Amino acid sequence: MKYNWSIIGHEKQLAQIENDISSGNLAHAYLLAGPNSVGKNTVARKLAGILQCENDFCHSCNACLQVEKGCHVDTVVFEDNGESIKIEEVRRIMERLNMTRQAQYKILLIQSLERMRTEAANSFLKMLEEPPERTIFIMTTDNVRVILPTILSRVRVVKFNSVSNSYLRDKLKQLYPKSEAETIETVSLLSLGKTGKAVHLMEHPDSLANYLKTYHDIQNFLAYRSVSERFSYIEEMLEDPLRIETFMNILTHVLRSKMLEPGRQGGGKIYAKALSKIDEAAMLLRQNINVRLVLENLMLQI
Repeated sequence: MKYNWSIIGHEKQLAQIENDISSGNLAHAYLLAGPNSVGKNTVARKLAGILQCENDFCHSCNACLQVEKGCHVDTVVFEDNGESIKIEEVRRIMERLNMTRQAQYKILLIQSLERMRTEAANSFLKMLEEPPERTIFIMTTDNVRVILPTILSRVRVVKFNSVSNSYLRDKLKQLYPKSEAETIETVSLLSLGKTGKAVHLMEHPDSLANYLKTYHDIQNFLAYRSVSERFSYIEEMLEDPLRIETFMNILTHVLRSKMLEPGRQGGGKIYAKALSKIDEAAMLLRQNINVRLVLENLMLQI
Protein backbone atom coordinates (compact mmCIF):
# COMPACT_ATOMS: atom_id res chain seq x y z
CA MET A 1 0.00 0.00 0.00
CA LYS A 2 1.20 3.51 -0.77
CA TYR A 3 -0.58 5.04 2.22
CA ASN A 4 -0.77 4.03 5.85
CA TRP A 5 -4.46 3.39 6.41
CA SER A 6 -4.02 2.34 10.06
CA ILE A 7 -6.34 -0.66 9.85
CA ILE A 8 -5.93 -4.43 9.70
CA GLY A 9 -6.85 -6.22 6.49
CA HIS A 10 -9.14 -5.08 3.67
CA GLU A 11 -6.17 -4.91 1.28
CA LYS A 12 -8.36 -5.39 -1.81
CA GLN A 13 -10.68 -2.53 -0.86
CA LEU A 14 -7.81 -0.19 -0.04
CA ALA A 15 -6.05 -1.08 -3.29
CA GLN A 16 -9.24 -0.16 -5.17
CA ILE A 17 -9.38 3.24 -3.46
CA GLU A 18 -5.68 3.91 -4.05
CA ASN A 19 -6.11 3.00 -7.72
CA ASP A 20 -9.01 5.45 -7.99
CA ILE A 21 -6.75 8.18 -6.59
CA SER A 22 -3.68 7.42 -8.72
CA SER A 23 -5.64 6.93 -11.94
CA GLY A 24 -7.73 10.06 -11.52
CA ASN A 25 -10.84 7.91 -11.52
CA LEU A 26 -12.27 9.25 -8.27
CA ALA A 27 -15.99 8.85 -7.78
CA HIS A 28 -17.82 11.94 -6.58
CA ALA A 29 -19.42 9.77 -3.88
CA TYR A 30 -18.19 6.73 -1.94
CA LEU A 31 -20.16 4.53 0.40
CA LEU A 32 -18.01 2.35 2.66
CA ALA A 33 -20.33 -0.46 3.73
CA GLY A 34 -19.91 -3.27 6.24
CA PRO A 35 -20.18 -4.26 9.90
CA ASN A 36 -19.22 -1.81 12.62
CA SER A 37 -15.67 -1.77 13.99
CA VAL A 38 -13.98 -2.96 10.80
CA GLY A 39 -12.23 0.35 10.00
CA LYS A 40 -14.69 2.13 7.69
CA ASN A 41 -14.63 5.45 9.55
CA THR A 42 -10.84 5.35 9.80
CA VAL A 43 -10.58 4.84 6.04
CA ALA A 44 -13.10 7.61 5.37
CA ARG A 45 -11.11 10.17 7.37
CA LYS A 46 -7.80 8.98 5.90
CA LEU A 47 -9.22 9.34 2.38
CA ALA A 48 -10.29 12.89 3.17
CA GLY A 49 -6.77 13.66 4.40
CA ILE A 50 -5.17 12.19 1.27
CA LEU A 51 -7.42 14.26 -1.00
CA GLN A 52 -6.95 17.54 0.88
CA CYS A 53 -3.18 17.28 1.34
CA GLU A 54 -1.06 18.94 -1.37
CA ASN A 55 2.04 16.99 -0.24
CA ASP A 56 0.84 13.41 -0.83
CA PHE A 57 -0.61 12.88 2.65
CA CYS A 58 2.42 14.20 4.56
CA HIS A 59 0.69 14.14 7.98
CA SER A 60 2.38 17.41 8.94
CA CYS A 61 0.90 20.22 6.84
CA ASN A 62 -2.02 22.35 8.01
CA ALA A 63 -4.49 20.45 5.81
CA CYS A 64 -3.47 17.06 7.23
CA LEU A 65 -3.54 18.26 10.82
CA GLN A 66 -6.88 20.03 10.40
CA VAL A 67 -8.58 17.04 8.78
CA GLU A 68 -7.27 14.80 11.56
CA LYS A 69 -8.62 17.17 14.23
CA GLY A 70 -11.94 17.62 12.42
CA CYS A 71 -11.57 21.37 11.90
CA HIS A 72 -10.68 21.63 8.21
CA VAL A 73 -12.76 24.41 6.67
CA ASP A 74 -13.64 22.46 3.52
CA THR A 75 -14.04 19.03 5.12
CA VAL A 76 -17.44 18.72 6.75
CA VAL A 77 -17.66 15.84 9.23
CA PHE A 78 -21.11 14.57 10.17
CA GLU A 79 -20.37 12.15 13.00
CA ASP A 80 -22.75 9.51 14.27
CA ASN A 81 -24.29 11.00 17.41
CA GLY A 82 -26.93 8.30 17.72
CA GLU A 83 -29.65 10.57 16.36
CA SER A 84 -31.50 10.48 13.05
CA ILE A 85 -30.36 12.86 10.31
CA LYS A 86 -33.19 15.31 9.59
CA ILE A 87 -33.94 17.32 6.48
CA GLU A 88 -33.03 20.58 8.23
CA GLU A 89 -29.52 19.24 8.81
CA VAL A 90 -29.20 18.19 5.16
CA ARG A 91 -30.18 21.71 4.10
CA ARG A 92 -27.48 23.19 6.35
CA ILE A 93 -24.95 20.81 4.81
CA MET A 94 -25.99 21.92 1.32
CA GLU A 95 -25.51 25.56 2.26
CA ARG A 96 -22.02 24.89 3.56
CA LEU A 97 -21.00 22.88 0.52
CA ASN A 98 -22.11 25.72 -1.75
CA MET A 99 -19.81 28.18 0.01
CA THR A 100 -16.61 29.26 -1.74
CA ARG A 101 -14.03 26.48 -1.71
CA GLN A 102 -10.57 27.24 -0.28
CA ALA A 103 -9.00 23.77 -0.53
CA GLN A 104 -8.63 21.24 -3.36
CA TYR A 105 -12.04 19.73 -2.63
CA LYS A 106 -15.18 20.20 -0.67
CA ILE A 107 -15.49 16.92 1.22
CA LEU A 108 -18.50 15.70 3.17
CA LEU A 109 -17.99 12.80 5.61
CA ILE A 110 -21.18 11.18 6.89
CA GLN A 111 -20.96 8.38 9.44
CA SER A 112 -23.82 5.87 9.49
CA LEU A 113 -25.78 7.05 6.46
CA GLU A 114 -28.62 4.73 7.48
CA ARG A 115 -29.55 7.33 10.12
CA MET A 116 -30.92 9.58 7.38
CA ARG A 117 -34.72 9.78 7.40
CA THR A 118 -36.59 9.30 4.12
CA GLU A 119 -37.39 13.00 3.66
CA ALA A 120 -33.78 13.94 4.39
CA ALA A 121 -32.51 11.17 2.10
CA ASN A 122 -34.62 12.45 -0.80
CA SER A 123 -33.24 15.95 -0.27
CA PHE A 124 -29.71 14.57 -0.04
CA LEU A 125 -30.28 12.67 -3.30
CA LYS A 126 -30.67 15.96 -5.15
CA MET A 127 -27.27 17.05 -3.85
CA LEU A 128 -25.72 13.77 -5.02
CA GLU A 129 -27.23 14.24 -8.48
CA GLU A 130 -25.97 17.80 -8.87
CA PRO A 131 -23.02 18.27 -6.50
CA PRO A 132 -21.05 21.52 -6.34
CA GLU A 133 -17.84 21.49 -8.38
CA ARG A 134 -14.98 19.36 -6.93
CA THR A 135 -17.14 17.99 -4.14
CA ILE A 136 -16.51 14.49 -2.79
CA PHE A 137 -18.96 12.60 -0.57
CA ILE A 138 -17.48 9.89 1.67
CA MET A 139 -20.09 7.99 3.66
CA THR A 140 -20.25 4.88 5.81
CA THR A 141 -23.02 2.47 6.70
CA ASP A 142 -23.37 -0.63 8.84
CA ASN A 143 -26.43 -1.75 6.88
CA VAL A 144 -26.44 -1.11 3.15
CA ARG A 145 -29.83 -2.84 2.83
CA VAL A 146 -31.69 0.12 4.34
CA ILE A 147 -30.12 2.75 2.08
CA LEU A 148 -32.44 4.05 -0.65
CA PRO A 149 -31.75 2.30 -3.99
CA THR A 150 -31.70 5.71 -5.69
CA ILE A 151 -28.81 6.77 -3.47
CA LEU A 152 -26.96 3.48 -3.98
CA SER A 153 -27.18 3.95 -7.74
CA ARG A 154 -25.28 7.24 -7.47
CA VAL A 155 -22.40 6.18 -5.25
CA ARG A 156 -19.41 3.84 -5.57
CA VAL A 157 -19.94 1.17 -2.92
CA VAL A 158 -16.83 -0.32 -1.29
CA LYS A 159 -17.71 -3.32 0.86
CA PHE A 160 -15.74 -4.03 4.02
CA ASN A 161 -16.32 -7.51 5.40
CA SER A 162 -15.39 -9.21 8.65
CA VAL A 163 -12.13 -11.18 8.37
CA SER A 164 -11.61 -14.82 9.28
CA ASN A 165 -10.65 -15.79 12.80
CA SER A 166 -7.37 -17.35 11.64
CA TYR A 167 -6.41 -14.24 9.65
CA LEU A 168 -7.18 -11.98 12.59
CA ARG A 169 -5.28 -14.20 15.02
CA ASP A 170 -2.19 -14.15 12.80
CA LYS A 171 -2.33 -10.36 12.43
CA LEU A 172 -2.69 -9.88 16.18
CA LYS A 173 0.36 -12.08 16.76
CA GLN A 174 2.34 -9.82 14.44
CA LEU A 175 1.10 -6.62 16.04
CA TYR A 176 1.35 -7.81 19.66
CA PRO A 177 4.22 -10.31 19.76
CA LYS A 178 4.59 -10.01 23.54
CA SER A 179 0.94 -10.81 24.29
CA GLU A 180 -0.07 -14.20 25.63
CA ALA A 181 -1.40 -16.68 23.08
CA GLU A 182 -4.55 -17.20 25.18
CA THR A 183 -5.33 -13.47 25.12
CA ILE A 184 -4.89 -13.29 21.35
CA GLU A 185 -7.10 -16.36 20.86
CA THR A 186 -9.81 -14.92 23.11
CA VAL A 187 -9.76 -11.53 21.39
CA SER A 188 -9.83 -13.04 17.90
CA LEU A 189 -12.88 -15.11 18.85
CA LEU A 190 -14.80 -12.35 20.62
CA SER A 191 -14.12 -9.75 17.92
CA LEU A 192 -16.22 -11.66 15.37
CA GLY A 193 -13.81 -10.76 12.59
CA LYS A 194 -14.04 -7.04 13.34
CA THR A 195 -10.47 -5.80 13.13
CA GLY A 196 -11.07 -2.46 14.82
CA LYS A 197 -12.78 -4.16 17.74
CA ALA A 198 -9.87 -6.60 18.05
CA VAL A 199 -7.31 -3.81 18.29
CA HIS A 200 -9.45 -2.02 20.86
CA LEU A 201 -9.73 -5.13 23.04
CA MET A 202 -5.99 -5.82 22.81
CA GLU A 203 -5.16 -2.29 23.90
CA HIS A 204 -7.86 -1.90 26.56
CA PRO A 205 -7.77 -4.74 29.12
CA ASP A 206 -10.78 -3.32 30.96
CA SER A 207 -12.89 -3.63 27.81
CA LEU A 208 -11.71 -7.21 27.32
CA ALA A 209 -12.61 -8.03 30.92
CA ASN A 210 -16.07 -6.55 30.35
CA TYR A 211 -16.47 -8.65 27.20
CA LEU A 212 -15.56 -11.79 29.10
CA LYS A 213 -18.01 -10.97 31.91
CA THR A 214 -20.77 -10.41 29.37
CA TYR A 215 -19.84 -13.68 27.68
CA HIS A 216 -20.31 -15.61 30.94
CA ASP A 217 -23.54 -13.73 31.72
CA ILE A 218 -25.00 -14.70 28.35
CA GLN A 219 -23.95 -18.31 28.74
CA ASN A 220 -25.76 -18.42 32.08
CA PHE A 221 -29.06 -16.83 31.19
CA LEU A 222 -29.36 -18.69 27.87
CA ALA A 223 -29.01 -21.95 29.75
CA TYR A 224 -30.86 -21.37 33.01
CA ARG A 225 -32.61 -18.03 33.47
CA SER A 226 -36.34 -17.41 33.18
CA VAL A 227 -37.80 -14.67 30.98
CA SER A 228 -38.22 -12.43 34.02
CA GLU A 229 -34.54 -12.85 34.85
CA ARG A 230 -33.59 -12.00 31.29
CA PHE A 231 -35.73 -8.87 31.49
CA SER A 232 -33.97 -7.91 34.71
CA TYR A 233 -30.65 -8.22 32.92
CA ILE A 234 -31.97 -5.90 30.22
CA GLU A 235 -32.90 -3.34 32.88
CA GLU A 236 -29.31 -3.42 34.09
CA MET A 237 -28.05 -2.82 30.55
CA LEU A 238 -30.38 0.10 30.01
CA GLU A 239 -28.65 1.90 32.86
CA ASP A 240 -25.44 1.78 30.79
CA PRO A 241 -26.31 1.97 27.07
CA LEU A 242 -22.69 1.33 26.08
CA ARG A 243 -23.15 -2.26 27.25
CA ILE A 244 -25.80 -2.94 24.61
CA GLU A 245 -23.41 -3.17 21.65
CA THR A 246 -21.16 -5.48 23.64
CA PHE A 247 -24.18 -7.61 24.58
CA MET A 248 -25.33 -7.93 20.96
CA ASN A 249 -21.84 -8.81 19.72
CA ILE A 250 -21.23 -11.46 22.36
CA LEU A 251 -24.72 -12.93 22.01
CA THR A 252 -24.04 -13.33 18.28
CA HIS A 253 -20.75 -15.06 19.03
CA VAL A 254 -22.28 -17.44 21.59
CA LEU A 255 -25.17 -18.50 19.35
CA ARG A 256 -22.96 -18.86 16.30
CA SER A 257 -20.61 -21.10 18.30
CA LYS A 258 -23.51 -23.24 19.48
CA MET A 259 -24.85 -23.55 15.94
CA LEU A 260 -21.48 -24.88 14.73
CA GLU A 261 -21.10 -27.45 17.51
CA PRO A 262 -20.95 -31.07 16.25
CA GLY A 263 -24.25 -32.93 16.41
CA ARG A 264 -26.48 -29.85 16.29
CA GLN A 265 -28.05 -30.60 12.87
CA GLY A 266 -31.73 -29.74 13.32
CA GLY A 267 -30.93 -27.64 16.37
CA GLY A 268 -28.63 -25.58 14.20
CA LYS A 269 -31.67 -24.19 12.38
CA ILE A 270 -32.95 -22.85 15.68
CA TYR A 271 -29.71 -20.99 16.29
CA ALA A 272 -29.68 -19.72 12.70
CA LYS A 273 -33.16 -18.30 13.27
CA ALA A 274 -32.00 -16.70 16.53
CA LEU A 275 -29.05 -15.09 14.74
CA SER A 276 -31.45 -13.67 12.18
CA LYS A 277 -33.53 -12.20 15.01
CA ILE A 278 -30.40 -10.59 16.46
CA ASP A 279 -29.64 -8.98 13.08
CA GLU A 280 -33.19 -7.62 12.95
CA ALA A 281 -32.91 -6.27 16.48
CA ALA A 282 -29.57 -4.61 15.71
CA MET A 283 -31.10 -2.89 12.69
CA LEU A 284 -34.02 -1.60 14.79
CA LEU A 285 -31.64 -0.29 17.44
CA ARG A 286 -29.71 1.64 14.78
CA GLN A 287 -33.01 3.21 13.75
CA ASN A 288 -33.56 4.41 17.32
CA ILE A 289 -36.59 2.19 17.89
CA ASN A 290 -37.52 1.82 21.60
CA VAL A 291 -34.48 0.04 23.04
CA ARG A 292 -36.28 -1.75 25.88
CA LEU A 293 -39.01 -3.01 23.56
CA VAL A 294 -36.49 -4.29 20.98
CA LEU A 295 -34.37 -6.12 23.58
CA GLU A 296 -37.33 -7.62 25.44
CA ASN A 297 -38.80 -8.86 22.17
CA LEU A 298 -35.44 -10.39 21.30
CA MET A 299 -35.29 -12.20 24.63
CA LEU A 300 -38.67 -13.76 23.91
CA GLN A 301 -37.45 -15.12 20.57
CA ILE A 302 -34.13 -16.77 21.47
